[in-house]
Amino acid sequence: TLDIENLHVASGARLAVVGETGSGKSNLVAVMAGIVEFEGDVRVGARGVAPVFQETFLFGTSLRENLLLGVTRNPTEIRAALDIAGASEFVDQLADGIETIVGERGVGLSGGQRQRLALARALLAGRDVLVLDDTTSALDPETEGLVMSNLLSQRGGSTMIVLASRPSPVAMIDDVVFLAAGRVVDRGSHDELLSRCSRYAELMESYESDRRAG
Repeated sequence: TLDIENLHVASGARLAVVGETGSGKSNLVAVMAGIVEFEGDVRVGARGVAPVFQETFLFGTSLRENLLLGVTRNPTEIRAALDIAGASEFVDQLADGIETIVGERGVGLSGGQRQRLALARALLAGRDVLVLDDTTSALDPETEGLVMSNLLSQRGGSTMIVLASRPSPVAMIDDVVFLAAGRVVDRGSHDELLSRCSRYAELMESYESDRRAG
């Protein structure tokens, strides 16, 4: 359950949300996306939310159709979204490029490729808020850093909320919210939370230990 009061994210801002398993991160995404009801006032902008989940779904059709899902975008806009998501190179290497037919659920593509396509799709949707729910978890650290850098360097784009379970993307964002039991325990920069919140520091260390073990 969520018991969050006055969690405000300015338009165009970048926010990282961190918490242990069961802290309420998934519920927060569901509330913002309108998937579950919430007893309170949730305002996310007139154009709504584009959530991108760790496990993404692709239809058994062309990459172009999977990216657009009925919206109209020109080739320049499609290319820009693929570039930001770090997907242009592997799409260009496919036999039919963006017209390549993918198997149901993206069979034939790696987890990282599917995640990058889902991210590009969310960018093309043109929503006010972009929510990344462990979206870069299947990417290697170098690619993850590139994609996050691309996203964070955009100007005038969507408000971006990143739910992450790896320290590297969190450290790239200036504003971090730490959740526990559905409440905001602390908020500040990554370095500030490391220095003053032992529970946050322990969680970051456990994330890093899991990464090294993997």
